[in-house]
Amino acid sequence: MTTHAEVASKGLSDRATATAVGVLYILGTAAGVASVAATGGGLEGPDYLASADGLGSGLAVGALLVLLMGLSLAFIPIVAFPVLRRVSERLAVGFLVFRGALETTWYIVTAMTWLTLFRMAADGAASSEDAGGMLFEAGETGGMLQSLVFVTGAAMFYWALYRARLVPRWLSGWGLLALVPYAAVAILGLLDVLDVMSSTSVGLQMPLALQEMVLAVWLIVRGFAHRTTD
Repeated sequence: MTTHAEVASKGLSDRATATAVGVLYILGTAAGVASVAATGGGLEGPDYLASADGLGSGLAVGALLVLLMGLSLAFIPIVAFPVLRRVSERLAVGFLVFRGALETTWYIVTAMTWLTLFRMAADGAASSEDAGGMLFEAGETGGMLQSLVFVTGAAMFYWALYRARLVPRWLSGWGLLALVPYAAVAILGLLDVLDVMSSTSVGLQMPLALQEMVLAVWLIVRGFAHRTTD
């Protein structure tokens, strides 16, 4: 039989989990925005080594910020796992795999790519311009694939929230709907139909970015609802 003390302890634990998830969302987003600022919006082709050389240490700082963003976001499925597994073990594990392991791997690879270009430019590797371009293009393609990995993991997370009413359904439903244009950007980018850095792409991704910040604030202020089943 569950005692009142156990119920209160579980509620306190869920409250702390929600706060931690909200803080990690904000920290990851802030690091991502800071990485864009540090790199002046990113590298420009076709001479990526020259672009990396022009950015100087800003590229290295941006790489470290990308790594911070990745680690912050990777901890979200880890921290949220005890709450989500009460809704669905499969969704909790799926969220952990896609948004924890797979997505974090891409952030690490991105940081390594930027740092490699930074070192190549610093060493004056003019003869490696083609290699630098190939390295960056591979990383950009990987980024679009990573977006699809992100969408898969995020869909599991928002469906768990929606199914169990851990947050208001308008908020989790917003997240599910906003994943559609986000995924469209990645697919159209892979097909070379849309520039993923264009204002159109940013506009299509903005609903999800806004939703994540609203969700983060909601979790910090209100926490998870106690109900965990339909």
